[in-house]
Amino acid sequence: MTERYDVIVIGAGHNGLVCANYLAMAGKRVCVLEQRNVVGGAAVTEEFVTGYRNSTASYVVSLLRPEIIADLELKKYGYETIQCQHSFYPSLEGPSLLMGPDEQQNKEQFAQFSSDDYENYEQFYAIVDKVGEVLGSQWLQIPPKLHGGGVTDLVTSVKLALKAFKLSSDERHRMLQLLIGAPETLIERWFESDKIKAVMAQHCLPANYTSLHQTGSAIAMLHHAVGEVDGKKGAWAYVKGGMGGITQAMLKSALDKGVDVFVNATVSQIVTDGNVVTGVKAVVDGGEKFFNAPIVAANTDPKRTFLKLLGEQHLDSSFSKDISAIRQESASLRMNLALSGVPNFKAMPGDAIMDHHKGTISYIESKEHVEQAYRAARAGEPAFPPMIESCIPSSLDDSLAPEGHHVMSVLAKYMPFDLADGKTWDGEKENVCEKIIDYLSLYISNLREILVGYSCLTPLDLERTFGMTRGDICHGRLELDQLYSMRPHPKAAQYESPVKGLFLCGSGAHPGGGVTGAPGHNAAKSILKRR
Repeated sequence: MTERYDVIVIGAGHNGLVCANYLAMAGKRVCVLEQRNVVGGAAVTEEFVTGYRNSTASYVVSLLRPEIIADLELKKYGYETIQCQHSFYPSLEGPSLLMGPDEQQNKEQFAQFSSDDYENYEQFYAIVDKVGEVLGSQWLQIPPKLHGGGVTDLVTSVKLALKAFKLSSDERHRMLQLLIGAPETLIERWFESDKIKAVMAQHCLPANYTSLHQTGSAIAMLHHAVGEVDGKKGAWAYVKGGMGGITQAMLKSALDKGVDVFVNATVSQIVTDGNVVTGVKAVVDGGEKFFNAPIVAANTDPKRTFLKLLGEQHLDSSFSKDISAIRQESASLRMNLALSGVPNFKAMPGDAIMDHHKGTISYIESKEHVEQAYRAARAGEPAFPPMIESCIPSSLDDSLAPEGHHVMSVLAKYMPFDLADGKTWDGEKENVCEKIIDYLSLYISNLREILVGYSCLTPLDLERTFGMTRGDICHGRLELDQLYSMRPHPKAAQYESPVKGLFLCGSGAHPGGGVTGAPGHNAAKSILKRR
């Protein structure tokens, strides 16, 4: 049986749903094929222990573009945010740092460690915000071609150059340092206390897998600095009901526009006739079907899209070699903990929810902690102690757990995809999880006592569950030669690939990872422009 559409979208993650929505708004007949039994990709809410629900993979929102929220009327369909106003950096020894909306309290917190670092922090982030505005202005734009483009490409390049030109000479100097310098140099230039240096080390490497000494690796910080929530720049938030609240709203919006969405539909092949896409083959509820369309928009990562679903035989050898060489790994392990009570932090004891429970909680002991974790992972060993970022969304959203109970999101790094000495993640998973809980227990005195159960996604599980090659949550590392007009390749950076009718709409395309919706928006724009 053959189904005929104008466009087929592979993958019902948030970018796939965004792309489908915009195409349907333009009158196209669209279907979305999702391998799992639930839409949402990595932005999904699921029950992981009976009675406890949480965001399965991604866990906070900031980068989702306000233009997309408005265009898709997501609030009408149930999208609701709860702002996180605090950031907590507990210490094993000495004072901890708790930041919040009160500037005077933040100054007092910084003063525990340095008389100058609060001012340094403010000055540094003023520059980050300025540079972030320049880069963020390109997020909903199709990148210009590196060579052979037309007037549109020229205009886009000129506009970006003018935005950079408007920066002062010092700001341009700092922009180049942020783009091509090493985080270690930036941290030492701006900060004096060990605690604040540790905090900044954690800020420099979100979603990335790199050393603080690697040039250009601070770009990930810039990437995450352009967000906003309900008009508040730089804010982060929980989504009411978990991150699935985003994609369920997108799904409802798409269904109202006539989009067909199939779950339990695993695409096995992108089908071509010569160098032209004709559709896809997919296993739907156990049986193979052919879906016919002149355009396929792949929300899968570039390696999976080109090398597995399409096949190298349909690509020139130079292009396929370049795609094979994309650096794709985030070395992240994701856990959800079900808790029967309130976590009691040794640094700030108490059995009731307080400010330090209500935002992000980062466990990083020093700059050297990053380097130790990186060296261990590069040698094929899970990092211990790991770098951990966590949050307790139930502190602000009581829909996720029974009354008086809580859920905690945990992201642990660096956890390599390939383990040394013949070890496998299937064999090491339980041991690694228990060691992570032991480490968290150094900070949370009652963790073992209130722990009801947990779920875990190792890097291998992330690949198996969500189709992310090597468990890379960004579909390709955020580094200078893998961004903008080179993401994922100059011949595919405008979303259309060398195979006619095959487009990319996922995080492997510009501007990259995170729950932004921008790749899906831009891919739809590119499809409509060329068709």
